[in-house]
Amino acid sequence: MITFNGAKCTKKQTEPPARYSQGKLIQEMEKLGLGTKSTRHSIIERLYTVKYIQNDPIEPSQLGMAVIDALDQYAPHITHPEMTSELEDGMSEIAAGTRTKNDVVMNSRNLLAKELEALLPMKEEVATALADAVAADAYVGTCPKCGKDLQIRASQKTHGMFIGCSGWPECDVTYPLPKGKIEAQETKCPTCGMPQVKVSAFRAKPRVVCIDPNCSTNSEPDVVVGICPTCTDRGIMDAKLIAQRNPRTLKRFIRCEHYDICETSYPLPQYGELTPTEDVCEACGAPMVIIKTARGPWKLCPNFDCPSKEEEKAAKKKPRRKGKSTRKKKQ
Repeated sequence: MITFNGAKCTKKQTEPPARYSQGKLIQEMEKLGLGTKSTRHSIIERLYTVKYIQNDPIEPSQLGMAVIDALDQYAPHITHPEMTSELEDGMSEIAAGTRTKNDVVMNSRNLLAKELEALLPMKEEVATALADAVAADAYVGTCPKCGKDLQIRASQKTHGMFIGCSGWPECDVTYPLPKGKIEAQETKCPTCGMPQVKVSAFRAKPRVVCIDPNCSTNSEPDVVVGICPTCTDRGIMDAKLIAQRNPRTLKRFIRCEHYDICETSYPLPQYGELTPTEDVCEACGAPMVIIKTARGPWKLCPNFDCPSKEEEKAAKKKPRRKGKSTRKKKQ
């Protein structure tokens, strides 16, 4: 006798094929005759550098898709692998001695000149399409002041990244960005309704943060980590050293409560849970703190000018002596 245990009815839609990983893309390039073993990795790296692609598995950026769309419309031969493969074959024929360098170079110039001739008359249309794509890739959200686009930008002075309004200079709304790879998110902050970004930083788990530094989700309580050694030396007892974050720059640091007088300040890593200890550095007297990151907790002296750090650098630079091997040779 067969027992019927029930059945489930599911409704699904056709899913798109999986995106290429870097390894899979290299295999595909090999099949199509694009690049060589020594150049395929650098070709992919270049695509990341100019921001035509992003992430892994690989996703095309808005800029990358705009470049392909423009070339497909005005110079379609460039976007197909046959042209690149033809140029690669020419290089191989030079190496094999079946064609001359001048012949291959002249053929390559003629191919590119033909495509450029068709592309140049449409340069204004192409420039507009690319500018729109760059703006789309940089888009973060809507400006709360004027309603225009908030975009990821680079400072001309410091070359650091920040979020600014596309309505500048009429609108001066800006927000700082933490260090790391930044990706705009579709969902808004559940607390204040501002846009959010995903931050992927070295030695830290990716996290989604609100772009507004004044949002309560970004606030960190001040933490007393010890007593200021500079004030103690000057006879000011029990001056507190406080760990805090600057809401304008998002930088963390330890600073004396009498900073205007003693100017004692130590930088802190931007990420990681901070825990004070009762220990002080034997070399400089600064308070020892524990920073907990994705790789685990580590104890450090926050003083960059600590003499012990110079000793560590000198020890690393010192060459190791090669000792005699104690392993016995086999008879």
